Amino acid sequence: MQAIESVKNNLLPRLQELLTHLADTDQIAAQNFFTKIFTDLNQIETEEQLLELFIELSTTAFLGIPFDDISLAIIDEILLEAEQISAAFSADGTSLQ
Repeated sequence: MQAIESVKNNLLPRLQELLTHLADTDQIAAQNFFTKIFTDLNQIETEEQLLELFIELSTTAFLGIPFDDISLAIIDEILLEAEQISAAFSADGTSLQ
C-alpha cells in the first residue's frame, strides 16, 4: 500500500498543476477528463486499479481534444511517469500492495 501512496504523492501534484492550467485557459473538455483521472487516482487502493487508471490515461491522445503546448508538456510528464511506474512493477514482478 505504501507504493500506491508514493505514486499518488508523485502524480497528484502534477495532475493538479495540469487542472489549474486547463481551468485558467478554459480548456473545459480536457479539464473534465483530467478531473476524472485526478478523482479516480485519489480513490485507488490496489495495483489493478492503478494499472486500469494508467490505461485510461493512455487514451489521452485519442480524445480528440486539442491541447495547448503547456498542457501537452505536463501531460507528457504524467504519461512518462505512469509508463515508468508500470514498467517498474512489471519488470520485477512485485506487487504494489
